[in-house]
Amino acid sequence: MLRRRFNRTCLSPLDLAICERVFDQVCEDENLDPLDLDAEILAVMVVAIFRNAHTCERELLEAVRSRRQKAAGIGH
Repeated sequence: MLRRRFNRTCLSPLDLAICERVFDQVCEDENLDPLDLDAEILAVMVVAIFRNAHTCERELLEAVRSRRQKAAGIGH
């Protein structure tokens, strides 16, 4: 995707849809209530990772899962 995404403060409807699908998938995977504080932290993480280059939905999902596993002490 275009490098100009790095400096944008707003996300397009398409960008938001990608982030929302990833958020929903991780909530489902981890049995998180989307209205819970942990889910709010997840939402912030999803958008931050999206803004830092992972704009492909598959890559974004993998990056979020990886970061959450590392934070939980699971994984590599």
